[in-house]
Amino acid sequence: MLFYRCAGAITYVINFFFLQLGMVDSKPSSPACPVDHSKSDSCPVDHSSLPSQSTWSHFFSAAAQAPAALSQDRETSSIPKATDGKWVYPSEAQFFAAMARKNHNPQAADMRTIVPIHNAVNERAWGEILKWESGRGGEACGGVKLVNFKGRPDQKSPKARWNMLLG
Repeated sequence: MLFYRCAGAITYVINFFFLQLGMVDSKPSSPACPVDHSKSDSCPVDHSSLPSQSTWSHFFSAAAQAPAALSQDRETSSIPKATDGKWVYPSEAQFFAAMARKNHNPQAADMRTIVPIHNAVNERAWGEILKWESGRGGEACGGVKLVNFKGRPDQKSPKARWNMLLG
């Protein structure tokens, strides 16, 4: 989903396919006792029952880390932010890490193709938003700007549900 507004005016919602991306921590957390042992000699935690990995470690595992061959370069979009500047698209490595974190089974070789398509889809969607908004007053308040991206792959639009029902 794209949420955009005109400098504080009404927020609009436009549905389209977009994966919400973000960077992952490169250092997985290590399992450790949650009790501070410097203050007490005894520990109420049964250390034999501690998991071999922390609860969050599977999110930052080696599988979620992008191979070194993937580019770290990011491209600046033409889409203006609501605050200042323009949005910056994810690098191949960030895209790979986000897909791995979401269990999409990414292939490093595919990132050189997927990332430009992702960026082109966003640019075209923004172009459609600008066409829709032209003449509706967005120019008067500094132009239409994107507030945030939000992916909702589990929430189908009424049209998508209808198409799924029809097969």
